[in-house]
Amino acid sequence: MVTGGLWVLLPSVVALVTILCTRKAAVSLFAAVVVGVLMLQGGDPITASKALFVDYLFPALSGPWHMGSIVFTLVLGSFAHVLERSGGFSVMLGAWLDKPNENIQRRSLLSVYGLGLLCFFDGLANAILVGRVARPVTDRLKVSRQLLAYLVDSTSSAVACIAFISTWIATQLSLIQDGIKGSGLDVGAVELYFYSIPANPYCWMVLWLLFLVIWKSWWIGPMKHYQSECQSGDDVAASAELEQGASSRSVVIPLLSILITVPSVIYLWQDGGDWSWRNAFSSSAVPQAMVAGGFISLLIACLCFPTSRKKELPRYLADGAAGMLPALVILVLAWALGSVFKDLQVALLITNLLGGQLSLAWLPFAVFLIGALTSFLTGSSWGTMGILMPLALPIALEMGGDLPVEQVVVLLPVVIGAVFGGAVFGDNCSPFSDTTIVTSLATGCSPSSHVVTQLPYAMIAAVAAAAAYALMAIGVPAWAATMILAIAIATCVFTVQKK
Repeated sequence: MVTGGLWVLLPSVVALVTILCTRKAAVSLFAAVVVGVLMLQGGDPITASKALFVDYLFPALSGPWHMGSIVFTLVLGSFAHVLERSGGFSVMLGAWLDKPNENIQRRSLLSVYGLGLLCFFDGLANAILVGRVARPVTDRLKVSRQLLAYLVDSTSSAVACIAFISTWIATQLSLIQDGIKGSGLDVGAVELYFYSIPANPYCWMVLWLLFLVIWKSWWIGPMKHYQSECQSGDDVAASAELEQGASSRSVVIPLLSILITVPSVIYLWQDGGDWSWRNAFSSSAVPQAMVAGGFISLLIACLCFPTSRKKELPRYLADGAAGMLPALVILVLAWALGSVFKDLQVALLITNLLGGQLSLAWLPFAVFLIGALTSFLTGSSWGTMGILMPLALPIALEMGGDLPVEQVVVLLPVVIGAVFGGAVFGDNCSPFSDTTIVTSLATGCSPSSHVVTQLPYAMIAAVAAAAAYALMAIGVPAWAATMILAIAIATCVFTVQKK
């Protein structure tokens, strides 16, 4: 059994090398789990094969948080697909554009931007839906496919990452819960997630920069070339093709229901004692409450689906849930890998290796850079989260062992935000990302042209996020650091555009 020395880092190395070679997050995580279990069992393949299933894979499928995360993700997958196929988003986009306006191109892009924000429930569904709905409109308005792809991609993963109710949230909460398990902290995964939202400057910078780019028509690098090619001819308004019986009600009512129902059930199902939102989000019934709220919202979405196409609902429900299965495989393997890391005491070793080289305050800065590099090279945001979160949180807890609990609780959300932000960076601009590929297909441009046009903007957002983490490291509150960099980006865009 290996429990010390640099050898305990081998599963991490195997995970990174395998994902770089195969571009398959599930394969890399499984390889890392197998190597880790072999090390824990002294290299004996017989006992290791038993331990792999008995001690790691099957336990990863048990417990309220794990089971709740799996079921909620499946429910949200069906919910997202039902809304997508209802045709309601096409109706809403048409309504937004069906008004006189001098700058119809800017209005159309801002409408697509708003639609991207509204599709907060799933990153890939967002990319497919917004790209498919908006393309007929932007084509007629002489907007390049590359600009549309940048807009669609930037409002997919970045929105899903910081939206409390999305197909990401169950994975995010379960990874946080596993990371703080046994720490004795008087704070739950949901609280830490909410605290991490302002400490995720990359996602905020992506959305803020995109708004500025649209408002000021700030085309830089290769994007300027592609936009110039599309500017000949008159702007002509157009509308997307509508599904039979499509209505905005089939989208608005389900979205309102899920925004109200899930938090309400969480609040009503809280443990006894002081009735408060903090107590509710720290309750042991949170995963079950999320599932119940999700099912209620899914039922409402089905009731609001166009009557003329109700017979297609079972297929859409099944397709939506099936689409989440690859992500769930990654999630289960990430849970198993986290258990392997704990048994190998990887966090303790890394903390000892860092020694005085890196303070806890600067850990989020380092985590963000590592996460951004990993996600860019691998193209997997969920794979990056699955590898980094089981390491980053235990390391932070180990490094903060001598600090007051209040100080550790303040720093943990910053570490969490750094993991999420770094993971989303690769989703935005990696040529290997499924979001990049799906966005290219949905908008009708080549993946290579999408990558080269989006990368300059993503790099600006990443540099701003890194600067924000540097400010947080010297004591600036997360929200203030994010605001400072948002103002800095706006100043730069307005200054450059005036020249």
